[in-house]
Amino acid sequence: MKNLKLFATPLAMLFVCIIACTPKNEKKEPLAKETVSGNSGNFIRIKGHGFSNDRLQNVVKFGDVKAVVVDATPKYLLVKVPPHKAGTVPVMVIVGEESSNPILFEYNSHPALLAAAIPTK
Repeated sequence: MKNLKLFATPLAMLFVCIIACTPKNEKKEPLAKETVSGNSGNFIRIKGHGFSNDRLQNVVKFGDVKAVVVDATPKYLLVKVPPHKAGTVPVMVIVGEESSNPILFEYNSHPALLAAAIPTK
C-alpha cells in the first residue's frame, strides 16, 4: 500500500501540472464596446503598444483581409482600410507571435462621396 501512495501522489501532481500548464484556446473579446466605422480607402490610426518600428513586421487584418500599414511606431500604426463588403468585422494586429484583442470596424454601406469645387473659366 505504501508503494501505491508513492506512485499515485507524483502521478496526481503531474496530472494537475499538465492541466494547469495547457494553454487555453479562449476567444478574444473585442476591446471596445463601441464600433469604429468608415469606408475602404480611409486611413485610421491604431494606438497601442508593442508594435514594431518596421511597418512590414506589423500585420493588421480587417476580418480576413490584410490591410496596408503605411507608418509604424512602437505606439501607433497608420493603416489604410482595405476593401470589404458592408458590415462589421473584427480588426486584429499581429506582431510576430503576439496578437491583439480584436476591435470592431463597421464598413459603411454607402461610401461617402467627396465633393470638390471645380473652377470654371
